[in-house]
Amino acid sequence: MSATSSRAFLLLLCAAIATGCASFSAINPGASAEQVEKLVGAPASVWKNADGSEVWEYPRGPLGVETYMVTLGPDHAVQEVRQVLSEEYISKLHAGMSRDEVRRLLGMPRDIGFSSANDEEIWSWRYREWKVRTMDLYVQFDRPSGALKRITRLQIDTSDSKPR
Repeated sequence: MSATSSRAFLLLLCAAIATGCASFSAINPGASAEQVEKLVGAPASVWKNADGSEVWEYPRGPLGVETYMVTLGPDHAVQEVRQVLSEEYISKLHAGMSRDEVRRLLGMPRDIGFSSANDEEIWSWRYREWKVRTMDLYVQFDRPSGALKRITRLQIDTSDSKPR
């Protein structure tokens, strides 16, 4: 790939990323479910709550560092939009949480693996810490009980994509 092609690709990639972020910032409380779908498309997952509200999940790609949750009230109007791959939400993780609790807190993991040596299921996400450092988050569950056992964070060296 030539230097000109590389620059063009990077510019298009940056524009696509910026467009995705701008779309979520354009969703305001009170907007309708139809307006949300028009702006950002259909959600990857929908959770229905006992009170009639719903949470729509929007992961931003398998290597993305953002996942948005849009809460709609029983009237299908937006109550809240939040980006959950952040320190605010990651800090709520604790030993003993179920897979469903973690999934509803952080959204779909980037990857799910298994360790037969420890009988664990390992979920991972990539996120940005303080909008500066790219991090990998690993959440390890005890497979028989399904309870969260351990949380590990590793900084990613973005120059060669290897953990530090």
